[in-house]
Amino acid sequence: MDRVVLDTSVIVKSIFKPPKSLSGETYKRETETHEKCRVIIKKLEERDVDVYIPKVCVVETAAVVKRLADKNLAIKISEGVLDSYEVVDEAILFDPAWVIARDTGCSGFDSYFIALAKLKNAKLLTDDGRMHFHAKEVGVDSVLIREIDFKGIEDNLER
Repeated sequence: MDRVVLDTSVIVKSIFKPPKSLSGETYKRETETHEKCRVIIKKLEERDVDVYIPKVCVVETAAVVKRLADKNLAIKISEGVLDSYEVVDEAILFDPAWVIARDTGCSGFDSYFIALAKLKNAKLLTDDGRMHFHAKEVGVDSVLIREIDFKGIEDNLER
């Protein structure tokens, strides 16, 4: 695999451990997902993979990190995201995202990630079940992180 679109869920879950207030089974799954996301980010950095994000991912990352931590960390992480990946402007994605939103009913943010994966013929990496479902619905190769094991991650990054 030489092209991926990273969803905000993968970026944020690679940084933050799940809250211990989650129920036992959910906490276990989210802890495993956190580790998987960390591995994905590390492997993407080590390999020659083109990583794309829509510009809205920078905004969404800042908002989520601010809610989970504080403004300073939100600035630091969202600037890091902006500098680390190829950021694609919404102007390029608007029309295909609009079509995807109309056809599937998925969220506006999700439609931008799906449109970008479709446009770049890239694999979408997400831990958002609804985004994954809608991506599959429009023929995008999508991986739902919580549903694969570490070998599955390796296999998906090899293709």
